[in-house]
Amino acid sequence: MGDHGMAYAPQPIGGAGMGLPRGALNNVQRRFLRAGRILVTAGWLVLTYTTTSNRVRANAEHAVVGLALLLLGMFLIVLSPVANQFPGAARAGAAVADAVLFYLFAPGN
Repeated sequence: MGDHGMAYAPQPIGGAGMGLPRGALNNVQRRFLRAGRILVTAGWLVLTYTTTSNRVRANAEHAVVGLALLLLGMFLIVLSPVANQFPGAARAGAAVADAVLFYLFAPGN
C-alpha cells in the first residue's frame, strides 16, 4: 500500500546529520505544489470558459466553482514553503492534496 494512506505528520528538516540541502523540497511540499498547480489550472480554465463563452447567460455557479478551485490551488502553493512551520494548516492541505491527486491520478492496482 505504500505511504498513500498515511496522514501527514510534520517532520523537522534536518536531523541526525541527514539535513536536506538548502532549497530542497521534501515530499509533502512537492505534493502541495503538484496539487496546487492542478487546481489553479482547472480554476483558470473554468473561469476563462465561463467569462468568454458566447452564451447570453453564463452560469454563475461555474464562476464560483472556478474561483474556489483557483483560490484553493493558490492556498496549497503558498502553503508549500512553510508547511513544516504550520502543522494544522499542513494537515488540512495534505487532505486536500491527497484528495485531488488520488481522484485525478488514481494509483493502479
